[in-house]
Amino acid sequence: MLEKTPHSDAADDGSTGSDTGPSVAAKNQRGRVTSGLSGRLLVLTIVFVMIAEILIFVPSVANFRNVWLQNHLDTAESASIVYLDSADVMLSEEAQAQLLKATESLSVAIRDGDVSRLMAASPIEQPVDEMIDLSVMQPVESLRSTLSTLLFGGERVYQVSGPMKSRDGAIALVQMDNYLRDALLVFSRNILLLSLAISLITAGLVYMALYWMIVRPIIRLSSNMDAFSHSPETPGLVLTPSGRSDEIGLAEERLAALQSDLQATLRQKQHLAELGLAVSKINHDLRNILASALLFTERLTAISDPTVQKFAPKLVNTIERAVDYTRSVLAYGRARESAPKIRRHNLARIMDDVGDILGIANSSRIDWQNDVPPALEIDCDSEQLFRAILNLSRNAVQAMEAKPEGRGGSLKIDAKHENGNIAIRVTDTGPGIPEEKQQSLFSAFQTSSKSGGTGLGLAIAAELIRAHGGELQLERSDHSGSCFLIRLPVRSSPTE
Repeated sequence: MLEKTPHSDAADDGSTGSDTGPSVAAKNQRGRVTSGLSGRLLVLTIVFVMIAEILIFVPSVANFRNVWLQNHLDTAESASIVYLDSADVMLSEEAQAQLLKATESLSVAIRDGDVSRLMAASPIEQPVDEMIDLSVMQPVESLRSTLSTLLFGGERVYQVSGPMKSRDGAIALVQMDNYLRDALLVFSRNILLLSLAISLITAGLVYMALYWMIVRPIIRLSSNMDAFSHSPETPGLVLTPSGRSDEIGLAEERLAALQSDLQATLRQKQHLAELGLAVSKINHDLRNILASALLFTERLTAISDPTVQKFAPKLVNTIERAVDYTRSVLAYGRARESAPKIRRHNLARIMDDVGDILGIANSSRIDWQNDVPPALEIDCDSEQLFRAILNLSRNAVQAMEAKPEGRGGSLKIDAKHENGNIAIRVTDTGPGIPEEKQQSLFSAFQTSSKSGGTGLGLAIAAELIRAHGGELQLERSDHSGSCFLIRLPVRSSPTE
């Protein structure tokens, strides 16, 4: 079993165990203020706050205009109220001048009941361009008039009127709009400066909060991924999750798990590469030894002893198969399993060869049953199918031999046509396969239950059956034994 390397502790600045990779990447990220995520976040925050301030500014400036006008009407009313009971139609020239100066007007008029009285007037008469009645002013009209004065005013004349607060009457002022426009410009400047200050303060606070909660962890993640991509074998670069319970914390946990799994996979791949090299070296020498054994065995066939004549051909065939396997192992280091050479074969004979190789035909503990119909023929590569069945059968024999003494077992192979395929079943009475091992049963180096196995037999068998266009699966496994099912397609004619 591969041992997982402990995670390294990450520094508070987002480093992940390397003094060069992550820290440099983090500094580069922080240096790109305008193009990075944090810089864009700051700019967007300022822009959005300014838009909000503009939406507030428009009605605010219209309200300021109305208040400014109402204040001038109130000033004119306060200055004129003492003269309303006088019989004089107009004020003195000095009083008129003071009243016009106080109200910044060209004329001041009051309507008291049915009587209209011109309280003060400038000698300069100009035509009135706009009439403003504060008693009936609507919001939309107020906005339009205010923006018109702010953008295009300065030399226009308007008349503003409104009800008096001291009595039942109305007061009207004729004014140049340059005074009003100057006041609107000052108010707009102050609002703009205030809005800019609020935007900067708000953006700064939001930026610092989001940088600390989102941008900084993302920089840490991206720096770690960058460093890990350059050196995935380094155990110290596995991210240590911060323990957060939000989405970023979940991403950290998933990344750490992914990195740990990737390192375990890389270690396994390295072990497999080393194992493959060792197997190739051993296999090369073994092939030479088997070649010598084959030469000696062939000489046995010249001996006239009946027992020797009975077993010598089988021994020769077995050694020849072993030589072919060594050749296949050496070829596998350069490519995948060779494509099957499909021909028509008698399936029962292949199963007899499996029984002979297993050597359990005369076993007192294991009952060997070849229940394949003698006339059943199949289109296959006989050597590859032989290897697949042999691996399945040897696993079953080893499992049954591991049972307590005094308890035997049986291994049965049968075959029949089933749903357009030839179904081959290899059934044993072994202890069964644990449920937790069944999911990875056909993966390399995943042993079923016995100790000392390589975990390659079922993986090789599954690959060989898939090369035939078939399927290998575990049909049943419990305390009474296991049954493996092989489905091979029925071909219309043999293929060379």
